[in-house]
Amino acid sequence: MTGFLSKLNLQTANRNIAPVSRQNTVWTDESDPRIQYHLRPRATRISIKIDAAKRLVAVTVPGQERQLKPAQRFVSKKWDWIQVQLEALPSPQPFVDGGQILFEGEHFELICPGPRGRPNIDFDSKQIHVPAAPDTLDGRTKRFLIRQARQALTASTEFHASAIGKKVDKISVRDTSSRWGSCIKGRGLSGGKISYSWRLVCAPPFVLDYVAAHECAHLIEANHSRKFWDLLDGMVDTVKPAKKWLNQNGALLHAVGAPY
Repeated sequence: MTGFLSKLNLQTANRNIAPVSRQNTVWTDESDPRIQYHLRPRATRISIKIDAAKRLVAVTVPGQERQLKPAQRFVSKKWDWIQVQLEALPSPQPFVDGGQILFEGEHFELICPGPRGRPNIDFDSKQIHVPAAPDTLDGRTKRFLIRQARQALTASTEFHASAIGKKVDKISVRDTSSRWGSCIKGRGLSGGKISYSWRLVCAPPFVLDYVAAHECAHLIEANHSRKFWDLLDGMVDTVKPAKKWLNQNGALLHAVGAPY
């Protein structure tokens, strides 16, 4: 703990704020750039969240800027816990030529054959080919995986929604950190809106399909009541194995594309 307090210039009684750089409502600690303080005026308490995908420590600072000092002191007290959480993260799988990334529950080799051409997947050799100019492989790979996720999730969503007599007006695929999916139930004749994490395409297909069915079930049952689970069990027979896979391997999905 002492070493960390020294790095943050948070020594003994008169602790001084460590140098931080500000951009809008985010401060990055110059002594440890992994720590970012986010000003949230509506928040009621200081909280810490580990961003597994970015390997960052996001600290919520409630209220006004004057709460930055208490937030830094809170981080210093929780540093041992923070270290444990960071060390427990699975090894990152950055988008680099020759690197291994998880796709549909299996490890594929990422290959950059050159600057021109269209991305493609060779399932026989377990390779994902993404042509890219220098310094653009990371972005092109992520966009390609998002397109693959949108295609698979749209197909599953339309299938399950149709099976229960519902429609979905909008399907979104995003880079979320806390939820695999979310659903806004439609009213009257309007259909619902469902949003997913693109990282589901890195999970086995039965897991992706389960999440799609789960969100579609919310078009009828907006909670997690017994009626909801009975409905979902009638839609797919993979509820238990899919939930188990996500509980045991969810962190691996956030390692895909994470930097070293």
